[in-house]
Amino acid sequence: MSVLRMAMAVACVAAVAGCSALAGLHSPEPPDLTLPLDAYSLGAKDRAQVIRARFMLMEECMRHVGLDFRFPAVEPVTDLRNVDLLGWLDPEKAKKSGYLQEGRHPDEMTGVPSYSIPDDEFYVLYGKVRRFRGRTVPPGGCMAKADALLNRGARGVAPADADKRFDEDEVPRYVDSAADLALKDPRIAAAEREWSDCMRSEGFDYRSTDQAAGDRRWAATVNDDSIGRSPKPRGTRAEIDTAVADAECRAETGYSAVRRTVHVEAQNRVIDRNRARLDVIRSLNQARLANSAKVLHGTLTLSW
Repeated sequence: MSVLRMAMAVACVAAVAGCSALAGLHSPEPPDLTLPLDAYSLGAKDRAQVIRARFMLMEECMRHVGLDFRFPAVEPVTDLRNVDLLGWLDPEKAKKSGYLQEGRHPDEMTGVPSYSIPDDEFYVLYGKVRRFRGRTVPPGGCMAKADALLNRGARGVAPADADKRFDEDEVPRYVDSAADLALKDPRIAAAEREWSDCMRSEGFDYRSTDQAAGDRRWAATVNDDSIGRSPKPRGTRAEIDTAVADAECRAETGYSAVRRTVHVEAQNRVIDRNRARLDVIRSLNQARLANSAKVLHGTLTLSW
């Protein structure tokens, strides 16, 4: 135990009411993970609703041209969209499985399981063909047709925007731009150094949080895949001990709080430069959420 945590533990014995800071080190609840660009994306529950309606409309459109394709089921997921940006490591999960954060999957942002789509369906979905089996494919494909209905009524949005396929990767691209700015901020490097010093005091020698999580004893590497190695054992004592110390050092040094401060500033700069376009995206999201409810209730349907 570090000197700071030991001192806090002693203080807790003397004054139980003052133990909230120490308790926070072991709390399973994440800190504030919100960032400014979140305002321009839907939350997990609303996003799942829109995707369900979108899939329903795309399936209907493809049936109209003679294709019976079914998209996978969509369910809301735990919305931890900024957990990696802010470098928060769940201390409770670290105790159980180390860096293998159970319950996190590649589809955690959308709730959509991975799926494949045959060539014919792909061409119709994305409008790569004008006709299919003698039937007219909507301009832009079935995805654009579904989105045009979901986008209907978006305030302040030009018809050219409302009638085209919704770009789900647009806001993430702004997030990436802000992340590039944030990573150049010296406060991030300083936070890594302070975290590294804390880890060293616990007997772990890592320069950065990425280096700890990516330790070759438990993390898969490109070389592992290229030479066909079997998966490395996860949740070993060494991994768990490292992850627990890591989570405690992140809390003790305020690592995630520093990252949040920097990312908030960077995202606000990106928003200031792109406010007009982001306002369009927000308006489209509001319309899509409202219209998706109508689609799912059967009161809004495609027309031909």
